[in-house]
Amino acid sequence: MAGQDTPATGAPEPDAFGHVTTWIFDLDNTLYPARSNLFAQIDQRMEGYIASLLGLEAAAARRLQKEYYHRYGTTLKGLMVEHQVAPEHFLAHVHDIDVSGLQPDEALTDGLTALPGRRLVFTNG
Repeated sequence: MAGQDTPATGAPEPDAFGHVTTWIFDLDNTLYPARSNLFAQIDQRMEGYIASLLGLEAAAARRLQKEYYHRYGTTLKGLMVEHQVAPEHFLAHVHDIDVSGLQPDEALTDGLTALPGRRLVFTNG
C-alpha cells in the first residue's frame, strides 16, 4: 500500500509521495551541511555591517545585532525599522561569503530531482 514503509529497509515506498505537488526546503543547514559553518561567516558580516553603519566597536555591534534579532525576529528587520536600512544592501553584504568549502552532494541532488512536483527553497535571510 502506498505510504507504508517497506519491510526490508523501513524507507517509504517510492510512490508514497506521488500526491505531493510542492516541496519546501529550508536552505540553512539543511541543503548544505551544518559543519560547513556558513552562518558563522554571515554572523560576522552582520556584526561588521552594523559596526560600519553605526560607527560602533565590534562588541557593541554584536550586542545590537543580537538585540535586534530578539526584538524584531531578524537583525535585518531591526535595522530596517531603527535605521531605515535597505534590505538589498544589507543582504548583498552579509551573504558575500566564501562557499568554496561546499562540495556537491550527488545523492542529495538525485534525491531532490526524483521528487514529484516543484521544489522551493527558502531561507530566513
